[in-house]
This record gives sequence, C-alpha cells and structure tokens, in this order.
Amino acid sequence: MPITQAQTVPIPPLPGYSWHLPTVASWEEPIQWNKWRASLRVPASFQPLRLGTTVRTIAVANQKGGVGKTTTVAELGAAAAARDWVVRVIGVDPQKAGLSAWLRPVYPEGLEPKRRRTLTHVFHKACTLDEATYPTRFKGLYVVPAGSKLGGVEKDGDLVGRELTISRGIQSSSLGINLNLLDCGPTLGTLTVAALTAADSVVIPTEAGKMETLGVGDVWGTIQKVQEVYNPKLYVMALILTEWARSAVMKDTAIQLATDFPDAVVAPVRPSVKVKEAVGEEKPTRLHAPRDSAARDFDQLAGVLFGDGRAA
Repeated sequence: MPITQAQTVPIPPLPGYSWHLPTVASWEEPIQWNKWRASLRVPASFQPLRLGTTVRTIAVANQKGGVGKTTTVAELGAAAAARDWVVRVIGVDPQKAGLSAWLRPVYPEGLEPKRRRTLTHVFHKACTLDEATYPTRFKGLYVVPAGSKLGGVEKDGDLVGRELTISRGIQSSSLGINLNLLDCGPTLGTLTVAALTAADSVVIPTEAGKMETLGVGDVWGTIQKVQEVYNPKLYVMALILTEWARSAVMKDTAIQLATDFPDAVVAPVRPSVKVKEAVGEEKPTRLHAPRDSAARDFDQLAGVLFGDGRAA
C-alpha cells in the first residue's frame, strides 16, 4: 500500500540497543522468586513470522478487561511498522475508549462524519473492510474503527454469517496489508469468535494471579471451539505478562503458562506510566518515550514474533 499524504510521522527503530532482556528456552525449577528476573521464554519450536507475500492476522484476546489488549495491539502494531510491515489495526472492542481513540484515523478532507465507515458497517454489509480502513498519521499504520454501535452485532440475529465477516473482509482485501492486528473486547461472544475465525494466531495478555490464569483458560476454551468449527489452524503464538513484577505469584503464573502452552512465547512487559501518557498524546509509547521500559519490552517481543533474529 502506498503511504498516503495523511501519514506524516515515521516510526523509526528504537534508539540504542533495545534487546535488553535475556531469552531462555525454558524456566527450570526450582527458582526462588526473589531471584526471578524478567526474561522471554522462547521455546526451541517457535517459528517467527517473516515479512513477505503472505498476509498475517493476529487476534489479541482475553475475556478479562484491563489486562492490556489495546496497548498490546497499538505497541506491537507500531513496532511492526518500524520494521517495514504495513499494519492494519482493527477495533473489535465495542467499548468507547477503544483503539481509534489512541491511534486516530485520518479521514479524507471533507468526509462528513455520517459517511465515515467502521467495522460496524462491515458487519452490516454497508461497506467492505477496505472501505472502513483509514490511515493514521503514522507511516505504515492503518486503523479500522470499531464504531459506537458495534456491540449491537452480538444481539442482531439477522446478521447471518457474522462469525465469517472479518475473515472474508481480510481475504478480499487489496490494500497491500502485511499484518492485521485485531483488538478484541473483554467478552468471548460473537465478535471475539469472528476475530479468532479470521486470525492465524492469538496473543493473550494477562496479569499474574489465579483468577487471571483461569481467564486465560476461558480464552483457550473458546479458541478450541473456533478450531473445531471455523479455523483449525489457529494457535496461541504468545502470552504477555503485563504489569510484570518480581514476585512469587508472577513467577508461578509465568511457569504455569509456559507449561500450559509449551510452543508459545511467554514475555514480560513492565509497568509504565508512560503508556498512559502516550494514549493522551495519541501516539505509540515508542514515539512518546522511546527509552521507556514498556516500549522496549514490546519492541523486543515484536522482534521475536516478527523475526528480527536478535532475540538471543
């Protein structure tokens, strides 16, 4: 896709050496929690994505709210764009404080608000996914707004084939997108099923704790159902431990996730006030605070997922 005139802000690589966290193939017990260190678990079986002719689609999902799904989509999207991927982020979360409030679409000059298209219009067959895709002001980064009435899709029984809507939109796209990132809402209803049906893989952000681990199990149950009915190739690519801290519960959660998902990356992202500041500035954290720990954690994870070859 050619860069449009609206995209005036480049997303460069992070300054300095951003590969600051160690990577391991496994965590060997016993480990005392006070000796626990932030590190990425990258199993030997893991195969990163590569920039090429194949369009990749990743759903970011967890039924629990407030665990960093939208942050993950925005930061991984920006990190991929910095690596020359052409990225489309898609708001599949009907909450108002969503993705397009952070990465705002740049609409064509003179386009009236009532004519602006969203994912809601795509579900109602009022436009194609490409027609609901708008540039942001950041080079290589595009957005599909969710729309204020997206939640109604869950209840509208007249929308036959809702689960296939996003998948069909991506398959028929002609915009030259390399990577689609789907920001799912905090439920496991029709919208999340539609996102999982369209995806090649899933990234699950979560916090530490027993309830959070149970939430990951609920997502996995939905993934298995989607595998059986719509998308047998779907797999869990990575799990992100947001709000990482050195604690016994964080260590236990990380090891449990690594055990439950032996072929997935398990990665830490440390807490940062700069992320919230970046939302207010309407820019990715890597542009707002390029030396921030969370920005660098997401960048290193992106390098692992998208095949930088610098993870070791």
